[in-house]
Amino acid sequence: METNDTALAEQPPEEEEAPVDLTAAKEIIDQIPASPNQRRYLIPTLAKIQDAYRFLPDPVIELLRAKFKISRAEIFGVISFYPQLMITEPGKYIIKLCYGTACFVKGAEIIANKIHEKYHIRAGDTDKTKLYTLQFASCLGNCGAAPMAIIGEDTHGTIDPEQTVELLGSYKLEEDEPSAETEETEAV
Repeated sequence: METNDTALAEQPPEEEEAPVDLTAAKEIIDQIPASPNQRRYLIPTLAKIQDAYRFLPDPVIELLRAKFKISRAEIFGVISFYPQLMITEPGKYIIKLCYGTACFVKGAEIIANKIHEKYHIRAGDTDKTKLYTLQFASCLGNCGAAPMAIIGEDTHGTIDPEQTVELLGSYKLEEDEPSAETEETEAV
């Protein structure tokens, strides 16, 4: 019979999170003008902080809570409303897969399923290697190149859904590895 102590002892150790350098966040927060209506600066401040860190680390949320004199729930209410705001560190490459009508009809769902089969992620998830984060976009503004996606800074159009894994395979975690072409591809 296994006791709770034994079950806990067999659990893999949790990864310790590295401490967050709050310097950038403090500089951004210090730029907020003194105003009786400071809350109007919350969304732009969240965006600036995410630009600095790529996501919104929890210690930064605490700084914002104190600055704006609001609850965590109020801050997370704002964050949860805007899908581009992230509370977990995204992968090196954010895949913005168009799920608009033209892209959906031409295979966006197949592409999403191929990504799930290979990397075990759905919209909003990051794979365990932190290479990819998948997001769906309502429109990427080029229906003529459907289906399309933006991977990191690279735009890919007329993606062959059956070639999804090969396309993503050209992206690497290492900095010195070549990434995919930055030009929009005609056919992948």
